[in-house]
Amino acid sequence: MKKFVSMMLIFAMLMMMSFAVVGCAKEEAPAVVSTEQPTEEAAPTTEVVEVSTTFPERPINNIVPFGAGGGTDSWNRALSAAMEGPLGVKILVNNMTGGGPGGTGQAYVWEAEHDGYTMLGTSETPLLVPVMTGMEQTTKDFEYFIAGGSPGLLLANKNAGIENMDDLIEMANAKPTELKVASTAGGLWFILANLFDAYGDVPLGNVTYDGSRPAITACVSGETALVAASAGEVADFIKSGDLIPLVAIQPTDYDMEGFGVIPSVLGTVPSLEKYLPLNQWIGFMLPSDTDPAIIAKFKEAFDVAMASQEIKEFASSQYAVIYNLTGEEAKSIAAKSQSTMSWILQDMGLTEYSPEDFGIPKP
Repeated sequence: MKKFVSMMLIFAMLMMMSFAVVGCAKEEAPAVVSTEQPTEEAAPTTEVVEVSTTFPERPINNIVPFGAGGGTDSWNRALSAAMEGPLGVKILVNNMTGGGPGGTGQAYVWEAEHDGYTMLGTSETPLLVPVMTGMEQTTKDFEYFIAGGSPGLLLANKNAGIENMDDLIEMANAKPTELKVASTAGGLWFILANLFDAYGDVPLGNVTYDGSRPAITACVSGETALVAASAGEVADFIKSGDLIPLVAIQPTDYDMEGFGVIPSVLGTVPSLEKYLPLNQWIGFMLPSDTDPAIIAKFKEAFDVAMASQEIKEFASSQYAVIYNLTGEEAKSIAAKSQSTMSWILQDMGLTEYSPEDFGIPKP
């Protein structure tokens, strides 16, 4: 009996020891799980990188802050089409007018997610958004992709009785400010239109429109006698005879293919020399805090587009000079343009806000 009891006690002790071993093994299991935890926590970081490197995964919106048919619109439609192949998605061009020199479209892009899916088709004109609307963003807040631009011209309606600058100066002095120059609102063409009265002793008035196309249409229809616009934007109307080019608003004569030499404005209004050149440039821009990997994707696509035969032919049709600038070089050009144009407008008394309010330096 004693042997039986002893055997039972030994058996019970062995069972308890086996349970203890199993229990210890089960308690150690969480330690194995915890060693895998850092890998699971690192997953979100990996996903963020993948978002950048797989961009884009859906169509991109290109907001053009001016009406359809103008230079900025035409260039951005051509660029968007040429960049769709390298990017692998559609780029949808949408016109969003208003806000003076493109303020409505720029505000829309700035307030959207800075994820590369909303870009701003631009020219030099929106550089005046701060001094004309009070929006705080300046060139420091954007990355620029500058494609090209066309020479600026002053043209007359064919029925205005103005064949050259001598006719214009005589008529303007006889009826000060009655002759109106159509232009965009608050941009490069606005500045060039107002240079004549402000610094050239040629008293012309100015009427503004939401983009070059409506300004050109106003002049062609006889709503205004004159218009300031790019050679590319008005080429068809020059060919048709509806508009007569009077001067190229630049320091040198302009030999326009298919037309001939258009004289420099300095031949008749030499006092404008210190304010020129003021060149048009067109492209697009992205908020500067966009993921650098996404900006790099746009640069790759832009480079491919600018090297394409399609863009070369388009630029030729627009009588344009190709610039093909990105990065710091493009940003430097934009900053210089913003400084020059903002302070010219300030000096003319035509700004709503001082460039100083936004830290825009004097040229």
